[in-house]
Amino acid sequence: LLSAMLASVLSCISSQPGEMLLSVVNAAEGKKTTVQFFNEIMRQDGIAGFFVGIKERFVHVGMIVTLQLLIYDYVKRLVGIAATGL
Repeated sequence: LLSAMLASVLSCISSQPGEMLLSVVNAAEGKKTTVQFFNEIMRQDGIAGFFVGIKERFVHVGMIVTLQLLIYDYVKRLVGIAATGL
């Protein structure tokens, strides 16, 4: 359970900047490039601007990833596969 939770936290942290940039690009209308949006976020909020909404993402994605990894482990044990593989 602990390793599944750690994996979900790390996946949230590593994917949040890209998801934030994608959300801003998709929400905007016009002809700005992704690089222009990136520069705008950096200019307005710095690196912290890419982590807006991370708490909510921890709850949402964290629960999903943790649950998926727990189910995966349970199914492996159910069919007799050891935790380290075949």
